[in-house]
Amino acid sequence: MPQTTSAPSLSPLTTFIRWLRLKNYQYEVTFALYMLTPTEKFILNFFVLGLVTLLITAAYIYLPNHVASIYGHVHYYLTADVSMIQEYIPSASSVLKGAGASSTANLNIVYETVKAPVATALGEL
Repeated sequence: MPQTTSAPSLSPLTTFIRWLRLKNYQYEVTFALYMLTPTEKFILNFFVLGLVTLLITAAYIYLPNHVASIYGHVHYYLTADVSMIQEYIPSASSVLKGAGASSTANLNIVYETVKAPVATALGEL
């Protein structure tokens, strides 16, 4: 009767290292990095890692608030309950309070700037 030899059992660490090497090989072959010099690989990988880091950071910071806002709007559309999106809707009094002295001063500046050219244009008609 022939004896069957089984493959030696590999440790989990060895298996993980082999898997990482396989993924690195697939990455280099897929994006043709194997043709670049080590310096070019470093520069390209630096930019890729920087871009991925920025995307993950942006998603971590802004995505939860964005999802909550979308959920509030969907909740409003389905139930007509304003309580979920009330902080996003300005009240009439806050809008009128915001139109205080600073916006009046801005309107006066715009009026003074436009007054002379408009008078000249109307005088030529």
